[in-house]
Amino acid sequence: MKKKLIALFLIVATCVCAYAQDSQDTLAQGKKGKVKEKVEKVLNPKGEDKPEIVRDRLNIDIYHSFWMGMPQEVKHLKFDPGFSVSALWDFKVSKTSPVSFGVGLGFSYYSQFTNSLLKISDGWIMKYYVLDENIKYKLNRINYMNCNLPIEFRYRHRQSGFKFSIGVRVGLIAEVSQNYKGADPEGGSMDRWYKSREIYNTQRISVEAYTRIGWKAFAVFYGVHLNKLFNNGTGPAEFPMSLGLSISLF
Repeated sequence: MKKKLIALFLIVATCVCAYAQDSQDTLAQGKKGKVKEKVEKVLNPKGEDKPEIVRDRLNIDIYHSFWMGMPQEVKHLKFDPGFSVSALWDFKVSKTSPVSFGVGLGFSYYSQFTNSLLKISDGWIMKYYVLDENIKYKLNRINYMNCNLPIEFRYRHRQSGFKFSIGVRVGLIAEVSQNYKGADPEGGSMDRWYKSREIYNTQRISVEAYTRIGWKAFAVFYGVHLNKLFNNGTGPAEFPMSLGLSISLF
């Protein structure tokens, strides 16, 4: 529910920003010339180019995360999907420049499916405990979420639609939790289904560098975290590296 509300807020914020930015551009152009010239400048600023619709003001990244620095005994299972949603204001260097900067708000989610449970040890260090092969389970997932501030440098070629951007997301970790559904890991007769937030020693801030390369509304996304999930010496030296697709709606 929390993730849906945050995503809805970002979409509404993006629509408001897009409307305000388009209105601001139209008013600025409306101060020059006659009504016919105003319309032509809005629809065709250079006399030959099409109007810009996609300016990467709402980005949705869908990706698979490779968890780096994991203990060798921990095995990943299938696919570790995740997504990011970011609403940004697009600041152009000049009216006709292909270069711009994006600043806004975002939310990121990462998942991790393994054959191990993440627990606190007697020395107050987070460790992975490999599940016995005889234990049958349907779900064993780590959830990692953060709310962030994305800052981007962007280049968009107006005629061809080619674009690329590089950026960094600095955020606060909102939640690290674990979902488990299956046979009791402790050997009990009843199945267990629970969500645990007893994951300690995580860093409060997340820093991710990323890039997008694509065409018009679509791009390939690559991102890597520059800091670890846990504080030094208090847990595995792990961090996500993500690869996927990006869609821009405005």
